Amino acid sequence: MFKSYDEMLEELEREMRRVSDDMLLQVFRISGPAGDLWTPRVDVYETAEDVIVKVCAAGLAPEQMELTISSDNRFLTVRGMRVEQDDDRDKRIRYYQLEVYYGPFERIIALPPDVPIHRDKLSAKYKDGFLKVVLPKRQLAGEARSVDIE
Repeated sequence: MFKSYDEMLEELEREMRRVSDDMLLQVFRISGPAGDLWTPRVDVYETAEDVIVKVCAAGLAPEQMELTISSDNRFLTVRGMRVEQDDDRDKRIRYYQLEVYYGPFERIIALPPDVPIHRDKLSAKYKDGFLKVVLPKRQLAGEARSVDIE
């Protein structure tokens, strides 16, 4: 199946963004108090009821992550530590490719500024290497809403 010109441009833009992010991370290596930080990939999207943040967190357990939301509901922060647990690490004599980051990580995610969030109903679930954070939208007074009739 052929891709349209717009689809090809979008794909190229995504790949260029990924490559530049990886290069900047390698060149400037953000340093924190615990050493070098890496940043997980993130998707942020909206449904009719929620804002969803999906974090690529392969190789992590829920207890290795911390999730906080800023007091003004504008930023969601995911931080933690990915620990390498390979038993054969001491036996390695040469590396040919290194793409998996280990150690501390932090990602500050800007939430859509024009979408009111109901912070008390925030939920998070970890499954299949992804952390999915659901931020329910808050209904504003005077905003029309549909009501189910029983």
